[in-house]
Amino acid sequence: MNTDFRGLWLLAGAWMAASFTMPPALLVALIVVLGLLLALLLRRRHDGAHSTPWFTGPIVLLLGLLAVSFLGTTHSPCTLPSGSEQQRRAILSFEDSSPKPVEGVFKGSASIQRYWRDDAWVQCEVPVYLTVEYPMPVQTGEFETIVSLQPADAGTFAWWARATSEPKVISLAKLTAADYLKQRFTHSLQDLPSNARALLPGMLYGDRSGQDEELSTAMKTSGLSHLTAVSGSNIALLAAIVLSLLRVFSIARIPSAVLMIGAVALFTWFVGPDPSVLRASLMGSIAVLSLLAGRGQVSLGILSLSATILLLVDPGLGVEPAFALSVLATLGIIMLSPALTEIFIQFLPSWLAELTAICCAAQFTCLPVIIALNSNFSLYSLPTNLVVGPLLPLITAVGMVCLLLCTPLPSVAHILLWVPGLPAELIGRTAHFSAQLPGAARPWPTGLPGIILAIFLATVLCILLITGRETEQVRIRHVSLGLAGALLVFVAALVLPATLFYRVPVDSDWNIAMCDVGQGDALVINLGNHQGWLIDAGPPDSGVVQCLRRLNINELPTVFITHSHADHFGGVVQLESSGIKIGRRVVSAGFDINKWPGAEVIASGFSQTYGSISYQVLGPDSRAAKTAEPNDTSLVMRFHFHRATGNIDFFAAGDMETEAMHQLLQKFPQGPAAVLKASHHGARNGGTEIIEDISPEVLLISDGKDNSYGHPHPETLKAAQEVGAKVFRTDQSGTVLLTFAEQGVLSSSLGSPVR
Repeated sequence: MNTDFRGLWLLAGAWMAASFTMPPALLVALIVVLGLLLALLLRRRHDGAHSTPWFTGPIVLLLGLLAVSFLGTTHSPCTLPSGSEQQRRAILSFEDSSPKPVEGVFKGSASIQRYWRDDAWVQCEVPVYLTVEYPMPVQTGEFETIVSLQPADAGTFAWWARATSEPKVISLAKLTAADYLKQRFTHSLQDLPSNARALLPGMLYGDRSGQDEELSTAMKTSGLSHLTAVSGSNIALLAAIVLSLLRVFSIARIPSAVLMIGAVALFTWFVGPDPSVLRASLMGSIAVLSLLAGRGQVSLGILSLSATILLLVDPGLGVEPAFALSVLATLGIIMLSPALTEIFIQFLPSWLAELTAICCAAQFTCLPVIIALNSNFSLYSLPTNLVVGPLLPLITAVGMVCLLLCTPLPSVAHILLWVPGLPAELIGRTAHFSAQLPGAARPWPTGLPGIILAIFLATVLCILLITGRETEQVRIRHVSLGLAGALLVFVAALVLPATLFYRVPVDSDWNIAMCDVGQGDALVINLGNHQGWLIDAGPPDSGVVQCLRRLNINELPTVFITHSHADHFGGVVQLESSGIKIGRRVVSAGFDINKWPGAEVIASGFSQTYGSISYQVLGPDSRAAKTAEPNDTSLVMRFHFHRATGNIDFFAAGDMETEAMHQLLQKFPQGPAAVLKASHHGARNGGTEIIEDISPEVLLISDGKDNSYGHPHPETLKAAQEVGAKVFRTDQSGTVLLTFAEQGVLSSSLGSPVR
């Protein structure tokens, strides 16, 4: 073996202590074991003078474990009194000093500064992921509100939080020079294409606020989301560019290193000193220092030492996914890319072999964390990263120059921005394209078995590759690499089943389909003869056209758009260009018909019959809709399916919220209906009154998997349980089909679409 693995022992011990609480008895036992191992160092040695004892690794592991464990015992983190769902009056602030609303909703990492308990404020800083659906000044600092809290599993925040009362602003955030520079840079992007405007701030300094839900989903599905977060690779690339410029001017090695570290520190100040940025800065700086030292084998030890230091400073990083992804990706590049390069260079050009090896190495080591986060495997992650990888140095280098010039020389920056802007636009289009390919997000075994399987595959593959490169025995080398190849074939067989491009035909006897379009709505009423009524089209690039084709619908006599929000109206662009024949285009009162040429407003009280199906429009009230919030302008309709055995009713609630729905039910009292489409994706502000009044057999909830809104809310699910309704959710079942039969409402699922 040529590589010194002692640093990995140190990191493993520190990470274990940071991830798990060690009982006092176990700590005492480990101290005793450490003492015994240290005593062995005093024995008379019979090996070489420069050889390393076999127990050096365990000693280093125990040192790292005990150091972090004892540091953790002196650190008492501030937490809320209970670990269960709760509501509290609290004073909060967003981490971003100037959060930007998306469709009127503020979302992002925040912290509870103080909370009310026992008639007094408790000073306690608790990290949360906060959603605020109320208007606030953009530069809000601290604000007071009632928050609904649900425990988060792990990571950078402890709770999912949602404001349930209008925030009372206590203070405004003071903008720093960095904030003003970011604002100027964002303003200078206005003439660039949409993907470039959204991606460049994230690729340069980690600001994802300009990305809409569709672009974010496409970046995740295509395996490119890491490009829009400040990571070790971003900072290492920036440091390498700075270092190269310094070498061009023949600046000596040591001053170059000092200036490079200063540039990284300045960049850290600009981005913001949150833990992920500090982690990336330290790792990036140390990586370049290792490069300056000219000793590639030292990289592993430096990485292990830097990660251990960060765990000593903040043990909470041990359960932070971003920290794990960064460390494992860097570890994979250091340990696996040389072996993979030797394999790929046999049939690829050297530059492509190295780039492929780096992408594969990072994917292998990060696989367990990726699976733990979303239970899906990004099938096209490797080719998309290979396509966009060569663009990153150009975007980073020229983008940073534009960032510096946007204030002193805005006209120059305005022209120069097209140089990184066009590659950034290409990356966005690549993400959208790959996300729409068949099998873009392949399912992986869910739960703990899937995570264990990912850990097993990644560990065995890494051991085989490292052994195949490090060993001096030719036979062992060949066997290791052969087994690694066999394992890769097994993984391919697991991720690419024979059914990837095969779809079971869909029978034509279904009555209602709830398409899985992610975080949005799209429902289809089957009219027969390959025709249907479509209620909403989901968000942009949601796959609504794919769903219609899967259902063998090629004509839509009427398309209803309940209201103007993008998660209901965004898919219309793809629908109009799909070739599917569209008849009437119907919108609600309060909808700006200029957004959809040819659309007509349908008023409350309108009714229509088509064969054995009829419907009546109940809301919104035309006068109230002129000043109402978009959700409260939603079309609310009741459909009647006339059967020989009696009518079966379907109530579609759009996104209408509690108060507006209450007024509607007062005006038009409703009897029971067999099927109810939950208002606002099952959110709390959709209310439970409609569920109680309708008392459905089936409750349909269209929501995105792992959505940050917390949809559906537990109160909605509880109300459905109380009335005995069976709940179907697109995040769990994918596209749902309902069929009305003599024995009642029958259901089936097509599963999640192959995106």
